[in-house]
Amino acid sequence: MNPMYIWISCWILLFAVASWIDFKSFILPDWITLPMMLSGLIFNTWTVNPLCSTLDSLLGILIGYGLIRLVDALYFKYKKQHGIGQGDAKLLAAIGAILGWQAIFPILFFAAISGLVVGLTVIRMKVLSCQNPIPFGPFLSLYACLFIIRS
Repeated sequence: MNPMYIWISCWILLFAVASWIDFKSFILPDWITLPMMLSGLIFNTWTVNPLCSTLDSLLGILIGYGLIRLVDALYFKYKKQHGIGQGDAKLLAAIGAILGWQAIFPILFFAAISGLVVGLTVIRMKVLSCQNPIPFGPFLSLYACLFIIRS
């Protein structure tokens, strides 16, 4: 079996587990996100057919984490409360480590649009109110998996 399929299968499984945990508890644990980040960097540095270069992987970690933290800092400045968790930042950093910084923006865009559509739908159906949080990790994970499969 091709080692790349083993890596991809592991990442997809970890994205699924992370999504389930986030959906149930609004937590993306470090024991999932940090090994994903490290494994993405190791994979792209040491394999013959990487998904991106080592530099793109490192930039993916920095941009993925930094972008979510920046958005949360701006939200905090405006609303005086946090709007997105550090787990989401670490998950996007892991996605950047695996797929490179170029994948961060389309994944973040599609995840945000999907989250907005789902959020508005459940509010319209009166399942949740505007005050209820919606986990963002499952949306990030879904589009990361789609990008991985496409690669």
